[in-house]
Amino acid sequence: MKKTFLAVSTVILFTILFIGCQKTEELMPLNTGAKATSLLTTTNGFTAGMVSDPACSGPYTVTLESVVNNGNATWTWTWSVQNPNPGNGDNGTVQNLSHWDVTLGQCVVFADVVAGATSADGITWVPFTPTYEQDPSIFNACNLATGNVIKFDFGTTGSAKSYYRLTINKNVQVNPAAVAFYKSGTTTGCGQICFPGFGCQENGPLEGCAFSQGYWFAKPGVVWPDVNGADPGQVTIGGKYYTQAEGVAIWNTSNAGGISDAKKGFLQTAAILLSGNQVFPTATVWPDVTIVQNWLAGKPKLSANGAGGTLRVQPRSAANSNAAAGNAGGRIGNWINANHCEAW
Repeated sequence: MKKTFLAVSTVILFTILFIGCQKTEELMPLNTGAKATSLLTTTNGFTAGMVSDPACSGPYTVTLESVVNNGNATWTWTWSVQNPNPGNGDNGTVQNLSHWDVTLGQCVVFADVVAGATSADGITWVPFTPTYEQDPSIFNACNLATGNVIKFDFGTTGSAKSYYRLTINKNVQVNPAAVAFYKSGTTTGCGQICFPGFGCQENGPLEGCAFSQGYWFAKPGVVWPDVNGADPGQVTIGGKYYTQAEGVAIWNTSNAGGISDAKKGFLQTAAILLSGNQVFPTATVWPDVTIVQNWLAGKPKLSANGAGGTLRVQPRSAANSNAAAGNAGGRIGNWINANHCEAW
């Protein structure tokens, strides 16, 4: 069964009244009691496009676009904020976001924060030095105390997305209902919302997630990324480059008589490698990937038809059989099923 990254043991319903600043006496805080910890995700895996919990998301759409392992013991989290119903605040419309503030949660402290940046397009970034303090503008305008927050002093225009980044030196889970605050215009005011923010670390290994072999080899419109130093659209397995067309041809070979160890190991290993930094370096799947890689390093390049001195992956034969590699491929498949990026 695929693991659902938003699985929660307790669903907490939050009540937020998003009103004008002139009615500050009606603002109600979120329930941030002890049960909030139950909203931590149950896996470290991440897929781009996670949106905030609809029970507390507020008038803007906050999306966790990516969590990137920088390879130097830091991780960069990127969010976008979008106004789905822009206007002057009348008839259900929402004014442009002026700015928003994020809290760090229970397991990340300000000393863990390395850098921040904002962007109008997600390409060109303007860095800023984060601070962690009360936002007086929200308190003065709406009589709403934020407590210590990191302020993203950049808003939205119309329905276009704006982008925000924080780099931290701790690898943590996603909390889909982390606390944030927003400020808009005088009509739609300000308030407390939630967003996909920083959670806590698991006691065990940090796994991450992978897209399945079906995603990489059979889903229409999927284009292979640039991974492992290969040219774009290629993956390196056993020291040989494979194009997407070659991989799809291997995938489409008949499994009559049983799938060979070579085909099984190739497809599952490719799914891990193509998933890139979604699979964390500490994931328990890597030893099995190494088993397959080492075995295929001593074999000719695999192909669907065995042409040009390549090894035909089907039907099963002594040349493309190896119990250790086949078993490793099976365990890789089990790991993907348990840590599946498409589960959101």
